[in-house]
Amino acid sequence: MVPQNILLLGARAPIALEMARSFGKQGHRVILADSLHLTLARWSKYVSAYYHLPPPAYAFEDFQKKLIQIIIDEKIDHCLPTCEEAFFVSMTKDSLPCEVWTADMDLMHQLHRKDTFIELAKGFLEAPDTINAADFEDFDNTSSYVFKPIYSRFANFTLIRPTVSQIKKIPDLSTWVCQRFISGKEVCVYSIWAHGKLKGITVYHPRYRVGQGSGIYFEPVNNDMLIESVTRFGKAIDYHGQLSFDFIIQPDSTPVVLECNPRGISGAHLIGDDLARCFLDDSFQFLNIRDYHMAVKFAFLITQPHRMFKSDFYRAKDVIFNGDDPLPLFLQPLSLVELLKIKFLQKKTLLQASTQDIEWNG
Repeated sequence: MVPQNILLLGARAPIALEMARSFGKQGHRVILADSLHLTLARWSKYVSAYYHLPPPAYAFEDFQKKLIQIIIDEKIDHCLPTCEEAFFVSMTKDSLPCEVWTADMDLMHQLHRKDTFIELAKGFLEAPDTINAADFEDFDNTSSYVFKPIYSRFANFTLIRPTVSQIKKIPDLSTWVCQRFISGKEVCVYSIWAHGKLKGITVYHPRYRVGQGSGIYFEPVNNDMLIESVTRFGKAIDYHGQLSFDFIIQPDSTPVVLECNPRGISGAHLIGDDLARCFLDDSFQFLNIRDYHMAVKFAFLITQPHRMFKSDFYRAKDVIFNGDDPLPLFLQPLSLVELLKIKFLQKKTLLQASTQDIEWNG
């Protein structure tokens, strides 16, 4: 494989570190950029240069100009956003002089909106009944539903089987959706696509989470029916880039899709060193074949230290630790310090502080 210049965005995320290591080990030159300064992945020995970007959610034009300049100066061949900055990259995709691993913005928007995604998925993926929350009338059976904002991430504000009083506290129901509650095992899907061709896919159960949001423990799951349906869907929409989903696997093994994230998620850790090949090797395809568990062990330390004594914790491989690339492990507290500063200065939650500068809400 001819060495390429790779620009990874979203350096704050563990997935960016995973990608940097994969591309670096394959002999490619890795450049990182983010609108935070003390990001996790920037400390990796596989990173050749790091750039600070203007926050796209607040200064899109400046973000666009800086991104174009980095691509030109560093002679970038491939630009891979890993987090929600993918939407802003998609908006400027046609002006970027390199291969950009996102879909077009119209499709990204359809996938990101929880209501339009369900419509798009019909005929390919089984999905629960989903309506605009303003049209909800079944107040005698609210425990049979889930309410969530049309645009959200990490299950922010999601109301699972709410009471009537909880529903009535929603300030604007028209900006929320209501879905029929589906029981079963929750799984997440991470996939990589090259112009409608599936290059990699992994399915996992987020056994432990921070609250009801971001997963920090990733347990592989096998479900051929799910992989087949996702493959048909991604091919039909001719997807390009990273595409992720939340599913419920019902007791009869039938997968039901809940929502879609047209960006990277933690399933990339279960592909690991093969990530670079998924993007750059036309002959390679990775199909959910690994059975090891992964965990963000630092997140356990700061959010649920009591679980560090469970066998699950010791069984899992840490997504940050790598004996060949140790600095991200030891310097990751610096990233937390930066987020805590944002949290207190801007009076945000820690989760909001970690994404507010790259969030895209339509």
